[in-house]
Amino acid sequence: MAKKTKKSVEKFSFNYDIAESIVNYARKVSEEGLTKGTWGNISVRDGGYIYITPSGFPYDKLTPKHIIVVDNEGRKVYGELTPSSELPLHIEIYEKRADVHAIIHTHPVYSTIVSVTLKEIPPIVEDAVMILGERLFVSEYALPGTEELARNAIKALGNNHCVFLRNHGLVTVGENLQEALIATLVAEKTAQIYIEALRVGKVSILPDEHAKLLREKYLKSYRQK
Repeated sequence: MAKKTKKSVEKFSFNYDIAESIVNYARKVSEEGLTKGTWGNISVRDGGYIYITPSGFPYDKLTPKHIIVVDNEGRKVYGELTPSSELPLHIEIYEKRADVHAIIHTHPVYSTIVSVTLKEIPPIVEDAVMILGERLFVSEYALPGTEELARNAIKALGNNHCVFLRNHGLVTVGENLQEALIATLVAEKTAQIYIEALRVGKVSILPDEHAKLLREKYLKSYRQK
């Protein structure tokens, strides 16, 4: 196993463009107010490697050289800093979802409210159903940074593009960082709509068959490659 690790390190070539894109999206996440301080994390999968933000590092000071790279088993192959404590979550999602190449974890207000009050958000608005999934679930609680949290998250995520982490925050996924960020923004908007709608009165739910058709349309033909 040690020889395999050494070989992996020798063949690795740091992709500056990927690291720079993570930095740019980290700044967008901060500018959108989707997280505070050093909370949250972002990653991109490139072949057998995962580029991920460092633990406890402020986004406004982040540069490409600060991005950490690990292999699929979490062994560091590039970087001097410690990778995000939620690395197990990222590894688990990439292992179970071959379609996912980017992950964004944030702590937006309304999504976090959902994570502490609800079990799911039903299909209420068409863009959320198309981009995120028919029903959006809250995972079972587990301590941050643990394998248990990672397992709970992937179970609740299923084939969706977002999952609310119980008493924690939001995780969104995508084919790339742009899709993952759009998913984050739509998830937070949907959480706000649902919470406010519950205060007003009875919430109108889309028929299940319509929700299924909308989701399939997005996955099969709506997204631009």
